[in-house]
Amino acid sequence: MQMAEVLRRAVKFFYKKFMSKENKNFDEFLNDKPIVAKSLVKVILILGLIALFLGTIAFVSFDWALSALVHSRKEVRVPDIKHKKVVEAIDLLEGPKLALRKIGSEFDAALPAGTIIRQMPAAGTTVREGKVVRVWVSQGSQNISVPDLVSLPLRNAELLLRQNHLSVGTKETAYSLTAEKGTIISQEPLAGEFLNKGQAVNLVVSSGLPPSNLTLVPDFRHKKLADVNLWASAENMQVEITEDKNSPFPNGTITEQKPAPDSEVQPQSTISVIVSARPVQENEKVHHIHYELPQGKNDNMVRIILQDSLGEREILNETKQPGSKIDLNVPYGGQATFRIYVDGILVREKEMK
Repeated sequence: MQMAEVLRRAVKFFYKKFMSKENKNFDEFLNDKPIVAKSLVKVILILGLIALFLGTIAFVSFDWALSALVHSRKEVRVPDIKHKKVVEAIDLLEGPKLALRKIGSEFDAALPAGTIIRQMPAAGTTVREGKVVRVWVSQGSQNISVPDLVSLPLRNAELLLRQNHLSVGTKETAYSLTAEKGTIISQEPLAGEFLNKGQAVNLVVSSGLPPSNLTLVPDFRHKKLADVNLWASAENMQVEITEDKNSPFPNGTITEQKPAPDSEVQPQSTISVIVSARPVQENEKVHHIHYELPQGKNDNMVRIILQDSLGEREILNETKQPGSKIDLNVPYGGQATFRIYVDGILVREKEMK
């Protein structure tokens, strides 16, 4: 039914009740616009008061019913579910007939994953049965991969650690034949290892080239045995050689050394090296790896990984000067893939057949 018809009927009802005594029929009454207007206002006011009255009654009734329902539930105390597993917490809340709702999760190295960190309402609070207890659950410790800091300036290394939510531990200094002054020589833990959020990485920072009265061991890895013998003769050092017939590197290549590069040594000290003694076969097939570093101001940390039928192995990990050329021959092990990283960034990946 349209609104106009509803109002017309309401006015007609009002006319019969209150205006018919003025000896006007209904049509005459409708034509008397001032009276009709006043009548409409009265009708609307009356209908509004009726609606308000009925709404008040409905609200009071609903509120009373809801209050009666809530207060019919018993009061209970909220148990302490902090540091409990979620399943255990649900069991504890079942007795007092309380519900559980997970609001969020956070990393917390002190609590195993799935353990409740905090709750609301707090333990011991008096509530009605059916109350929802909100909880925040631990995700355990946040494991962060340690970035590669070697060859970076100290300031850059500190910034990179902060960006990865790690901190700087001890900072020691040492002379270096290859690392520029103020750059990172080594780190502990090594790049790629995992730490919890906020844990520290210890650094060794280069003090630059050593003074003339201090002898440091060069990095002989991936160089030839002749290089070691030449240096040892000039510096009055002894060389101890161990051959490795199972080495994947070309014959005569140094694969390991002791002391480590940049270690301080005294005259007559012994330098131990492991040299590839892999038998040389006639017309032996090799993989040749070539890469040229771009020109720049700072040295670069170069790492080369080779993966073939012999497995995955590191064939180079050393600091190179800008513009250096890298040429390596690796014994053939079938189809292979090599990856070159410069300062921890993958710059080339290539398949070789």
